[in-house]
Amino acid sequence: MTGYLISGFLADRIGRRMIIIVLIVIGIVGNVLGTFFSGFYAFAALRFLSGVGSDAVCTAAYVIVMEYTVCERRTLISFLWAINWSVLATALPWYTAWLQSWRGIMFTTTGIDVLMLLVMCWVPESSGWLLSVGRKKEALAHFEKIARFNGKVVSPDDLSKQLEGPASEAGSSTVKVIPTFWESSRAVLKFPRMRKRVFLIYISCFIISLCYNANALNIGRLSVNLYASYSLAMSFELPVNFICIMALDTIGRRWPNSLFMLMGAIISFVVGFLRTDSVLGTMIMSALCSMSFAGGYNITYQLTSEIFPTVIRGRAVLLQRLVADFGGLLGAQVASLVEYDKFLPALVNGGLSLVAAVLLFLLPDSINQPLPQTLEDGENLAPNQSLCFCPLFSEKTNHCGRQRSASITNSATPDSSVVVDPPATFTASTTT
Repeated sequence: MTGYLISGFLADRIGRRMIIIVLIVIGIVGNVLGTFFSGFYAFAALRFLSGVGSDAVCTAAYVIVMEYTVCERRTLISFLWAINWSVLATALPWYTAWLQSWRGIMFTTTGIDVLMLLVMCWVPESSGWLLSVGRKKEALAHFEKIARFNGKVVSPDDLSKQLEGPASEAGSSTVKVIPTFWESSRAVLKFPRMRKRVFLIYISCFIISLCYNANALNIGRLSVNLYASYSLAMSFELPVNFICIMALDTIGRRWPNSLFMLMGAIISFVVGFLRTDSVLGTMIMSALCSMSFAGGYNITYQLTSEIFPTVIRGRAVLLQRLVADFGGLLGAQVASLVEYDKFLPALVNGGLSLVAAVLLFLLPDSINQPLPQTLEDGENLAPNQSLCFCPLFSEKTNHCGRQRSASITNSATPDSSVVVDPPATFTASTTT
């Protein structure tokens, strides 16, 4: 949680790429030194360092990739992120059971961190973030490099013109100072729609993580083989990832998100009120709950990166994970209610999941919307979208093609309607 708190603010202050490198190095130091210190306090301190680095780096990397991805491919990126988690979480218990060495596990994670550090040599800084802080020349250099990689010929002058809007072309002399880091942090509370979204997303993430963790701990009680039960539960999440990639770009984010949590609520209530003594039946129902909560978490995670603007996206996404971790901690307390009634945790999960389903339905659907760049862009995201909006039944309009740009703040002409579509122009960079 400390890693999310610190990196969340630093990602928007020193850049996405730099904070990823810092987190990787911290994780490597904590893991390597942890294998040589057996004292409790020293080991605990080093595990704290490992948690700060290794846990938060995944989210920081996710942010930079999403900022280089066209809106038609953002669901694919989230799918790849989720499928990797599901596959590795399914396989890791068996690897752990085979290895039977905590030092071996730490050296394994260190090797992965070293590989990530080498990969970062080819990862560019987020151009969207560079533009949001007025570092236009560096952003243009990254765009040109990506264009060359994609086999495109783009002159610096043409690329620069794409970052300028009508007001700039008309010779507007109005200059608006780019808000500082702390000004942009405080400004979120001044925008009513963004303030509402912060509340809805963070509360929903807290609930989803709480329910997911409480359900996972309950699954562990159902089998004498912890490795097998955990691996089985994680394998049930694989179908959810395929459902998400097929549904999110068809019926949007809102409906699948709420339906996943509603399904989790219904299944939890069935378990709580049916009160079956069948271990197999309870295991199946718990696995279905895990699928529902995993679907809700994955969609909400993607939604957060899409509706918050670039100037605060790093903070928004990483602080979301911090709030989710608090929910996960409380999930252990909910799971402990089994000491009073073994079906009480399911009833609590059912009630909370129902609340989350309602809260998530109140969020806007970000399908086909360009990533907002400024605070004003974030406030005006999908302004005319109705509560019952569903792209499956709405007019077949490609907003990304029609709005090939997102408004960004330029250090020279921030008031101008700046048009930039780096993700839409450089599609191959989604694999960066």
